[in-house]
Amino acid sequence: MTAMLQKKVLFVALVGMFGAAHAMEPPTQPNPPATTSNKISNNLSNTYSNTNVSLTGTAYLEGIAVYEVFDPKADAMASAQVNDVQKNLGNKLNVTDPTSSSVSGSVSNIQGNAGVNNASGFFNQQANNVAIGSASGKNSGAVASTSFEQMNDGNSYTFAEPMRGTSNDMSASISNSLNSIQGNAGVNNAAGAGNQQKNDVALASASSAVLATASAGGMQVNQGTSVTTFFPLNGTASITGSVNGISGNVGLNNAAGLSNQQVNSLSVAATH
Repeated sequence: MTAMLQKKVLFVALVGMFGAAHAMEPPTQPNPPATTSNKISNNLSNTYSNTNVSLTGTAYLEGIAVYEVFDPKADAMASAQVNDVQKNLGNKLNVTDPTSSSVSGSVSNIQGNAGVNNASGFFNQQANNVAIGSASGKNSGAVASTSFEQMNDGNSYTFAEPMRGTSNDMSASISNSLNSIQGNAGVNNAAGAGNQQKNDVALASASSAVLATASAGGMQVNQGTSVTTFFPLNGTASITGSVNGISGNVGLNNAAGLSNQQVNSLSVAATH
């Protein structure tokens, strides 16, 4: 069986006819119209054969093109883009041992941006992205964008009998951390297998400008997963005494188990 995935994302921002506000000031000649456009295209195609969760051929073609077209009269343009892809395809896993991860008494009293990923288990996908575009000046503009893809496909998990005296428990904990932060914080905490977590922020700020645009988005895919358990599966993800006293933006994902999908996206655009 052949599965094909094609994705095309196109963002277009177009602003024109700036300078009309000066038309009422004779005899001064108004400035010619200024046109600023920003285009982001993301073309992605995957082709592979998936039969009974056994991957029998893989071919990937990925391309991201980002470009801007400006009017010659534009004074300045700031553009920031973040694009990422995470994939786990056709893996076979036999779990017999416990796993654990922890963050304690860390990442506090920070000014600016903080990103934390904490995971216990297998094939978990986590990421934090921030794109900031800032510009000032007549006929200028600012663009910020983030995009992502997280994919788990055709993975096989077997949770077998643990070694004597142990278990196949998976635990992830964050304690007394990520407190008193001024700015942005992205936090991902997962215990299990095939979990997907994402925090994205896009900020665009332009002063005396014609354009400010921000976009944040993406795709999460979990499919074709096979799970076999011979003993109870125990996953625990905990956050205690953390993420307090924060001024700004917080994106927090906390998941235990299999194939959970979580995302926080924030986009802000402002002209002033």
